[in-house]
Amino acid sequence: MRLFFAVELPGEAQAVLGRLRPGDDGEDYRWVDPSLLHLTLAFLGEQPEDRLAALQHVGSAAAGASSTGVLRIGEAGQFGGKRAPRVLWVDITGDAEALLHLQQQLSMRLRDEGFPQEDRRFRAHITLARRRETARGGPPDGWPPQQMSHAAFPLQRLTLMQSRLSPRGPTYTPVFEFPIGG
Repeated sequence: MRLFFAVELPGEAQAVLGRLRPGDDGEDYRWVDPSLLHLTLAFLGEQPEDRLAALQHVGSAAAGASSTGVLRIGEAGQFGGKRAPRVLWVDITGDAEALLHLQQQLSMRLRDEGFPQEDRRFRAHITLARRRETARGGPPDGWPPQQMSHAAFPLQRLTLMQSRLSPRGPTYTPVFEFPIGG
């Protein structure tokens, strides 16, 4: 099972972010379907089903040791060079300390259970688009957008998601949901 822990976005936040997609997105970037937008806290990759009980324990403990809050869509940015960035994203503001605490609790408990750790520092962001390998141009006209809605959404649930990849794109299915704060 290909798994990750995430904070799901409510429909209003997904709609706000979906409007950042240019009308003619060309062929250089593969845009994430707005209904699939989420905030990844830990990507686990392929995991055997017999590890689900341990992941359920990790998620429950991390969420229970954390506090709820209100997050906001921040500014748009990109990873990679300015002329041909690899990833287009928006950052997350608001109760950033609550979000960081949740991510640190999750990371610590995953490490203690022997799950793989990412070797890069956590940066709270929502990926909107990835550059295609066949891309020839740069980011879409008007990127990053100058006018954005900084919609708010609650931090109240952690979700263990299963990701299935297909030629039509990924599908995500919640495996377990954990209320934050117990």
